[in-house]
Amino acid sequence: MPDKPTWCGHLEEIVMQLHALPDRWVDRTIVEEVLKVGRRRAQQILAPCVSRQVGVNGMADREAVIAHLQRLAMGEAAHYERRRRQRLGEQLEKLRRARLEQPQVLVEAPVAILNQDWDGLPAGVAVTRGKITVQFESSVEALEKLLALAMAIGNDQDRFERLATLTH
Repeated sequence: MPDKPTWCGHLEEIVMQLHALPDRWVDRTIVEEVLKVGRRRAQQILAPCVSRQVGVNGMADREAVIAHLQRLAMGEAAHYERRRRQRLGEQLEKLRRARLEQPQVLVEAPVAILNQDWDGLPAGVAVTRGKITVQFESSVEALEKLLALAMAIGNDQDRFERLATLTH
């Protein structure tokens, strides 16, 4: 089913067709024809407007039908616009959560870096009492060395404490 009934886009034309009718009373058949909808949908649309019965057929005043169609078109449009915005909001929230759960990587790190130990730190990385030194040629190399240091600290915090506070 389309988000918005197709007849909503042709409401002005439908109103002109209804005004062109020789009689002010509208029945289900007329609603079917002008809206290009099925029998059941025409009955559903017409039902709230029916103010007269001719046999088993419900009849509604043309102006009441037009006003009802205008309310439906506005209501349908507003309803579907709210649904569209809700879906958009849900998608944005999903993307936001994914970004928080999987933050952007600053530097590609080899798997070996997960098990980084102090003895295997890259050249140019040193930790002494009150001082951390990282020597690098490029920003990427700096990030790689900082990551290696962070992983070494995470894997052996006691050694970091000893190196960073050791008196020479």
